[in-house]
Amino acid sequence: MLEIRMASLDDIHILKELLKESNLKADEVENYISNCMIAYDCNTAVAAAGFIQIDDIAIITFVIVKNTRRREYLGDGIVKALLNLADKRGVTRVFVAEDHCALFFKKIGFQEMPLSESKNYFNTIRATDLFRKNKIFSATLPDFFLKACKHHH
Repeated sequence: MLEIRMASLDDIHILKELLKESNLKADEVENYISNCMIAYDCNTAVAAAGFIQIDDIAIITFVIVKNTRRREYLGDGIVKALLNLADKRGVTRVFVAEDHCALFFKKIGFQEMPLSESKNYFNTIRATDLFRKNKIFSATLPDFFLKACKHHH
């Protein structure tokens, strides 16, 4: 049975392993572990996602679905759980900068945003460092949850 739950420091080794398997950097994930979600299937981690929060803005830093579990809509589920957590934390705008996952974020309801427009939201060096990609997508909370899921089976 699939269970999605908030990550804790006890899960740090699981998160780092998932990040490593996906060739993503695992540095500093412990600094925002409380903003991470992990999906478990029979006590095996199959997906994870996390964000960094700066005031009322969240920047999704990673979304991982194990290769063997792709095409099962786990990505949709983990991102929606993550957005729900962000909403509860007072986040009103969520951003993600992902070139290789652009189609995924569009399908689940994120809007593409011009790089020039995104700069209006970020005045911290830390945030602008995260946006060294070409495409930026955003979602407004809680409005995101009012739209029907765009994913077609």
